[in-house]
Amino acid sequence: MDQFHIVLKDYANWKMENIEILERLKLNDSMIYTRLEPVYKVLNEIYERAVEQEDISEDLRTIFQVGLNYIHTQFEVIRIYYEKLFQSDCSRFEEYSPLMGYLLFIADFRADLEEYEEEGLDFSELNEVETLIENMIAEKDDHFDYAADRLNKAVDEIVKQLEFEYVSITDIFVEIAENLNVELSTNQEPFEIGEEV
Repeated sequence: MDQFHIVLKDYANWKMENIEILERLKLNDSMIYTRLEPVYKVLNEIYERAVEQEDISEDLRTIFQVGLNYIHTQFEVIRIYYEKLFQSDCSRFEEYSPLMGYLLFIADFRADLEEYEEEGLDFSELNEVETLIENMIAEKDDHFDYAADRLNKAVDEIVKQLEFEYVSITDIFVEIAENLNVELSTNQEPFEIGEEV
């Protein structure tokens, strides 16, 4: 069994463990599902092609590995909040999905900034906002606009220091989905710094 088949098996196991939560989020028209859908659907498409014995190109194998790592990491965070804090109550969880979305965004953003950490980049504001959002979720605080404003300021500050344009992995997978003719049930809007998270 080659390395890619092991990765395919990992995805099948991940899906079995998480399909129930994913389906519930989808049924509730959750913004968390909207965020994950491009990656999830692309993974499904590549998986189906591999199962049908199609020869999978090196590019698609890489996309699959990146997508699986991403969705696995995101779901670790989602499950903790969904199961522990909201006792698997999807509608209560959905009430705080804007804050969950901000937390997931921060995780993405940080992953893209890892290479800049040695450059003495100031992450203090981002760290503070992350803690603020975690506390808001724990305390069921619904001042979403305040959290979004603080997060946008922290992101703007970092982007200005680096002078780079941030493109999220979700946005990249929206493009991949289009190229693979994978239909998304949601309209994916790319994240724009300074507008909304």
